Amino acid sequence: MRQGRGFKEVLSSFIATVFPTDTLLGALKVMERHHVRVVGVVGAEGGLVGVVHEAHVLAAWRADPLAPVSDIMARVRKPPAAGLGDIGHRRLHRARLAARTQRRQKLF
Repeated sequence: MRQGRGFKEVLSSFIATVFPTDTLLGALKVMERHHVRVVGVVGAEGGLVGVVHEAHVLAAWRADPLAPVSDIMARVRKPPAAGLGDIGHRRLHRARLAARTQRRQKLF
């Protein structure tokens, strides 16, 4: 993937996908069939869990062409859960206390 491309742009360019349990050989066949160098790796629910580049497949090919794609795929980070959670609320509280303390110190 080129530097500077947005995540949505990269996702919209995927026309082929494989499963994490597919072999490197299978992934390479999908890439050749669709004339692409990168394929998305989708999980059981159909969500994107990673990506595989042709260069990574070819680099791992020598060791075992029947290895699963999950061994070499670049995993996609999950977005943070909605809300701040317990730790986020504590940080927010500390930041508010620090701001309040600074305002009081300026008054005196």
